[in-house]
Amino acid sequence: MTDRPLFFVGIISLVIGTQLFLAGFVGELIARNSSERNNYLIEQKTGL
Repeated sequence: MTDRPLFFVGIISLVIGTQLFLAGFVGELIARNSSERNNYLIEQKTGL
């Protein structure tokens, strides 16, 4: 089974997919821990 090229393509796809998932996950963690995340500029208060 390991002599087929499709086997290695599948393994490479799994590795690349895992790396992309982890990069997105780490990026999301960094974005959520930003100190300027909840700074809002409010010009006026409405009656809502």
